[in-house]
Amino acid sequence: MIGLLDDDPAGIGLDPAMVLPARLAWWAEREPDRPFLQEVTGRSTTYGEFMVEIRRWCTVLREAGVAPGDRLMSMLPASIDAAALWIAAGSIGALEVSVNPDLRGSFLEHALRDPDARWCFVRPEHADLPGTVSVSGIETVVVPRDGSFTAGVEPAQIDCWPQPTDISCVIYTSGTTGPSKGVVISWAQISSTIGRIPRSWFSEADVVYTSHPMFHVTARSPFPAMSDVGGRIVLREKTSVSEFWSDVRRFGCTSATVNTGLILAAPERDDDADNPLRVAFTGGSRALAHRFAARYAVHMVEAYGSTEAGFPIVCREFPSDGGRTCGFLRRGYDARLVGEDGCDVADGEAGELWIHPPVRTLITLGYLGRDDLTASAIVDGWYHTGDALRRLPDGSFEFVDRIKDTIRRLGENISSTALEAAICADPQVGECAAVGVPDPVAGQEILIAVIPRTGAVIDPAALHARLSEVLPRYMLPRYLTVVAQLPRTATNKVRKEDLRALFQRDAVWERPAR
Repeated sequence: MIGLLDDDPAGIGLDPAMVLPARLAWWAEREPDRPFLQEVTGRSTTYGEFMVEIRRWCTVLREAGVAPGDRLMSMLPASIDAAALWIAAGSIGALEVSVNPDLRGSFLEHALRDPDARWCFVRPEHADLPGTVSVSGIETVVVPRDGSFTAGVEPAQIDCWPQPTDISCVIYTSGTTGPSKGVVISWAQISSTIGRIPRSWFSEADVVYTSHPMFHVTARSPFPAMSDVGGRIVLREKTSVSEFWSDVRRFGCTSATVNTGLILAAPERDDDADNPLRVAFTGGSRALAHRFAARYAVHMVEAYGSTEAGFPIVCREFPSDGGRTCGFLRRGYDARLVGEDGCDVADGEAGELWIHPPVRTLITLGYLGRDDLTASAIVDGWYHTGDALRRLPDGSFEFVDRIKDTIRRLGENISSTALEAAICADPQVGECAAVGVPDPVAGQEILIAVIPRTGAVIDPAALHARLSEVLPRYMLPRYLTVVAQLPRTATNKVRKEDLRALFQRDAVWERPAR
């Protein structure tokens, strides 16, 4: 049982002293020489140095004309500069909007136009990127990697740090179900990520590793967690599977958020379990999480969450029976599972998850410039997630599917998530994705795209034969294709609409007619 001191989202979220800029200032005043941020390329800062850097960025922004309420965009990767810009913008009342520099064409145009921002901060290699689309009025500001951007700048005086209800940042959704939407996140919601991993599990000796992009909340959650205990954060600009373990060992990293499938694909080594990592956050396949835990001797933690809802459900101890629960509600959150008729479904049945936070500011304040979408997503304080879950007898929750990802074949609703988990249990399968493709008779038929495990060669017919022994007949795929990679969003979610769009019947293996 997790106690109040280990996880109290409302208490932490509403405490002005735990707002990230104020917490960093607290450490900077008391222990300015305590190490805080370390880039794998060598640049580092203490808590005291980082606070000076934040104040310098405040000066830069004010001299550029940034005023409270203004919006500015950042294409900066996970780095000291990106973190300082984020916190400085929030400290002067501006809105930092993180933009994925890998976007191109209409996707980039939408990302630059929608925030209605005047400034865009970029690394040198992206200096020309905003000019490749027809969005006018953007001032591009180039920030070198060497820390020289703020050299010689007089640190600003900050008389009052942000309050929990103030805006921390804007993070855009992945765009898996339509055009990306800007999710407005408060400092309270950022603070409430503390406790997903119980607070007593961390100390000043801990080091969190992150290589996630700043346009994903996963890149930001280490900051409140480590500033809570005075720990350190190691930053890599872009994920490198080949460098992951060397980074972890070199910097003594004790915690990270991991993509289990990518890391497990590496050949096994005798010293796999000889590493400093103690606890890892993950999502997706439970089978892969179990394999990761066993191979690398790491305690795994999983959560259900989203940019809008934060992390209301957490699984800190995986069930020994292999169950697929994504965990229990955190303290103060309430949940409903609602059917298509608007009524709550019975335990064990799947329904759309509605989340009610302990205080309103622990979920998104709304979608940037889209009051209509905000009103439809948050009704009477309940956030409608668009995800189907079921409540288990012990009160925990099991993720079923994105409602739009449910496959309906011959009148049967099929969870693509459950199907993918079963297929990933095959010894030759590394990763997979399941989608429904149109069929005039069945309504939808099942298409499976699989990535083989390292060294494996998958014969589609043989894989289908093995699946027929473990899947009910209505869940057996009609179509199967072996791929080297799956189409993904910038936040590593599978773009299933792309799989559907690429489907050509004569280009995939098809189950022989009975």
